[in-house]
Amino acid sequence: MNNRIFFYALSSLVMVAGSPLAAQTPFPDQQYQRPEKCLPCHQRQFDELHSSVKSGYRNVSPLFNSLEMAGNFLNGGLLRPVYGDSTKPALPDGTPFNTNMFTTRGFKNVAQVRAGFCFACHTPHILRLGEDPNFREVPEIATGANFKPELFRPLRDYHLTDAQGKQVLPEQPGGAPPAGTLPSLAVQGISCDMCHNVSGPDLLRSFHGDGFANASLLIDHTVEKIGPFPQAVQVKGNFHVASTNPDKIAFLRSGAFCNACHDVQVPLAAPGNLQHFENDVNTSPDGSAVTFYRLENLSTEWQIGGYNSTNNPFKKVTRCQDCHMSLFPYTANATYQVGDMKVTTPTPGVFPQNFAAVPGVSTEGDFPLQKRQVVSHNFTGVDVPLLPTDELSARLGPNYPDPYDASLDEYGIPKGLALRRDALLKAAVRINLDKTDKRASIGQDVDVRVEAVSLTGHRFPAGFSQERTTWIELTVKDANGFVVYQSGYRVDKPHPDTGETQPDGNIDDEDLEHIRAIVDPGRFVQPFAAGAKNNGHTNQVFDLGPDDGPDARVYAGAAEGLVLFRNELTRIFLPPTTPAGTGDSIGRTDASGKTITVTKPHYEETFSAGFANTVDNYRALQALVPRVFRYQIKLPTADELQALGVQLQGPLQVHAQVNYEHFPPLFLRFLARTTGLDGPGGRDFRIVDEALIDRFLKTNAAIATADITIDLEQ
Repeated sequence: MNNRIFFYALSSLVMVAGSPLAAQTPFPDQQYQRPEKCLPCHQRQFDELHSSVKSGYRNVSPLFNSLEMAGNFLNGGLLRPVYGDSTKPALPDGTPFNTNMFTTRGFKNVAQVRAGFCFACHTPHILRLGEDPNFREVPEIATGANFKPELFRPLRDYHLTDAQGKQVLPEQPGGAPPAGTLPSLAVQGISCDMCHNVSGPDLLRSFHGDGFANASLLIDHTVEKIGPFPQAVQVKGNFHVASTNPDKIAFLRSGAFCNACHDVQVPLAAPGNLQHFENDVNTSPDGSAVTFYRLENLSTEWQIGGYNSTNNPFKKVTRCQDCHMSLFPYTANATYQVGDMKVTTPTPGVFPQNFAAVPGVSTEGDFPLQKRQVVSHNFTGVDVPLLPTDELSARLGPNYPDPYDASLDEYGIPKGLALRRDALLKAAVRINLDKTDKRASIGQDVDVRVEAVSLTGHRFPAGFSQERTTWIELTVKDANGFVVYQSGYRVDKPHPDTGETQPDGNIDDEDLEHIRAIVDPGRFVQPFAAGAKNNGHTNQVFDLGPDDGPDARVYAGAAEGLVLFRNELTRIFLPPTTPAGTGDSIGRTDASGKTITVTKPHYEETFSAGFANTVDNYRALQALVPRVFRYQIKLPTADELQALGVQLQGPLQVHAQVNYEHFPPLFLRFLARTTGLDGPGGRDFRIVDEALIDRFLKTNAAIATADITIDLEQ
């Protein structure tokens, strides 16, 4: 690696005193630094961060890039940044459209929050820097009627530079990085400077005035760096100053530090969230506000849960950092009782002793460094890169770490993110079958009861839990292996919508059988204004499958079918509000070819956050609250068995397991079509395709298991 290239520094950005972007500190400005600038003194932290998805991958991720593009195709480019020097037309109320999440105080229009919405959370400091045109990586684009989807580029196109730091774009939108290009400042994602420049929550930018969601952070860019130690030693060359402010240090060390990014509240035009009608309480001076719905509640779940108290098995507050920045889950086991369940899991909050910086390199004079309790910067979560390592290196710099590296670090923890993710998932949930019926009879009902509990600090799954598919796979067989009942199974099928014409022998790329759906990628309607309607993101096909269970269990109390913990993006279609109205179209036609409209409220799962107008966030398992899921299984009668030529042999073997899949395949296929030749852009943006799905989408099977036998009476 050529350090000279990576270590170049940008000139300082001058901030206007008293502006919304002014530093919250008396220390002099310092430009945001690349992680490589921190490497000489913090080699261990650099290596750990480099192996996490926070460091770079998020911004080149095919999922993030295609989701952001899909949202822009749906709304005409409104999710791209808008800066203070914008010449965009005024908002409907006459306000010039030249503000965004970081420059607005008191939101009065959803457009102010939409502007740069995705980019603002993934790289908030870069959106903030973009107020100066000299530091602007992602440009503004034409929106509304002037939006040209065929010229639209994925965000990752803008994150490439030449050796002099000048932006370089691929020849074609979505194309491969040109030879010799290097990663930009923005592509580093949530880097060292991003977190260690945070001085507190920005209560004025959070919708509820609480510091939750949408990057509600006070971000400085000065020589003051906030670390965990109140008495840090002087840094060599005064490259930075270690903060001694106890409030800033306490905030960095608290779970509240994570709240601003790990809740996501999506701005939506009235009526907003159709379940809760939530409004921005930080209203603008004229009293107007923004309605929104809750897409992601991870931090809220932690905040109101047992781990943010002493009411948990470990009898102390367990912060986000105690699991995601400690030696967990590579720690000694603890056994404890949760309701009726006795479980054994690794112990959170165990930290290693080490140097905070490289001895002899980082400090002035002969002042010796002491070993103390330090955190890991691995930030292990439930995601792994869905890109080959060579492409990761091409986009993020040479020697990008292999996510599947099985070698161990100095603590005996795998360096590869994927292996750490596997261990984390296996510590997340436990199940048992202890409440299952002990006897069964031919032709009679038998109840199998799976008790499940989340042991995470939040619900499981959490985060963008509409993508993280977690479910129970249940099989009941006789002693000879004859399948009496199954749920949570998958079937190998062709996928002609993405070019797979024959089953490929792979079930990791298959959806569960509770629904059958195909999502419309959207056909761009030009212009976007004057009543034109883009009917994309609706379900072209949507019906119940043979393993229907999520809705049947929730709404009809059925004791059968799939137990699915994935939360649900939902579109509620409303009937006409006037006698002359025609109601919402659900995007499909009836048997006679007529467009289906609704005469009463209709809802169904959707697979686009931009098209949803509410979210069912309560299907995921609540932390430390066991739930019992009953399967009422009717065994075949003697006559039915005779007709089948089968004789059941007892005892019945019951096996249950929890499986985890990073992303629903139909969701990925929607993104593949949206950013492919048949999508609104009319070109292949080379982000998601069937080959990527088949190669990288893998199921973490059996992260928790349970078995039991049932005596069978003939």
